[in-house]
Amino acid sequence: MIRELIDSIKLTKKEQVISGYLEQEPDCVLQYNAKELAALIKVSAPTLIRFVQKLGFKGYSDFQVTYTQEKTMYDQMKNIRIDSKSSIRDVIETLPAIYDHVFKETRKLTRFESFVRTINYMLQAKQIDFYANDNNYSEVQSACLKLNTIGIKAQCFNTLNTAYIDNIDPRDILAFVVSHSGKNQTMVDAAYELRKKRIRVIAITGKIDPTLELVCNEALYIDSSSHHLPHHIMLYGLSIHYILDILVTSLYYKKYKE
Repeated sequence: MIRELIDSIKLTKKEQVISGYLEQEPDCVLQYNAKELAALIKVSAPTLIRFVQKLGFKGYSDFQVTYTQEKTMYDQMKNIRIDSKSSIRDVIETLPAIYDHVFKETRKLTRFESFVRTINYMLQAKQIDFYANDNNYSEVQSACLKLNTIGIKAQCFNTLNTAYIDNIDPRDILAFVVSHSGKNQTMVDAAYELRKKRIRVIAITGKIDPTLELVCNEALYIDSSSHHLPHHIMLYGLSIHYILDILVTSLYYKKYKE
């Protein structure tokens, strides 16, 4: 995720130097504090701090913790790969480890308070609407089926239906808008229009681009990193599935208790 954050922002010349050094010496963050690392890179400590804050971290310590976790996970996974030389047996044996990796990465992104609030919103809503397209649409279709099965009204759209939102009470609706990249313009526009109608909107999105998240009332994060193998589309689908199943399972048992 850190590499993708770096690739997603415009860097100054000094920040490019920092990025290049991290790429050449990937263990440096594990070994040095901010002042020591800045001296090695030949930049000032405040420049290094501004760089990590630009990536969305509170400070160097926060960056160091996340970097260490990602580096450890990368080292564990670097030999677990599926490629053109892999046999069917290799695929059978390797996929569970890759799936487990995706779930762990997603788990690290979860914020308990966000799930508590979202589940309470879902219990209060008379209707839950999902907005997604392409590969994400099948995931929300599955979630709708599960929710309707446990007595919660849910439906999904692949684009905004203006006639529909013009004729509903916004207090009755909770909307989820899904975009793994966070910058799918159709989904961003849908979230914006829903918010204009005073409908509460929850984003299910990656952390790389904040565009969708900034429009919504709440965000649940998925692992949208593209470094996973095999195809990352299948794997961020797993991440979305995991998030949706957390919601559905929690709702089932809350309703069961009632």
